Amino acid sequence: MKTIRRNVIAALVIAFGFAAAPAFGGMTDGKPTGALVGAAGHHAAGKVVIAKGTHGAFSLFILDARIDRAPDGRVHLAKDGDYRKGVELGRLTEFSGALEFPIPAGVNAQDYDSVVIWCHKFHVKIGEAFFQKGAK
Repeated sequence: MKTIRRNVIAALVIAFGFAAAPAFGGMTDGKPTGALVGAAGHHAAGKVVIAKGTHGAFSLFILDARIDRAPDGRVHLAKDGDYRKGVELGRLTEFSGALEFPIPAGVNAQDYDSVVIWCHKFHVKIGEAFFQKGAK
């Protein structure tokens, strides 16, 4: 059931979620996006997108995610690829498919230029993505 829900979310984000463009004025195609890549010898791949989420507020989506399992992986909006200069969006409990992390109220996603997946238990970066220039 979770797999079906994730696939439906991904389809909705792709089809309708990008209509949220005006909130991120000046972006080339209406959405902040980036490519997730592995770090520190870990595998991470997928596309990160900020768009309207399933509850109407903005969320960070990792589409087509393929991420190494981490015992205490956390997803952060970050500055300069440093999770300590950011805000934690949630714990990584799924490692593939379409993942959604709601952005907390009061957090301005435009203040961040990257996404970091950080394993707090082992103090290691699992993956990161930088939003494309002009996508903020």
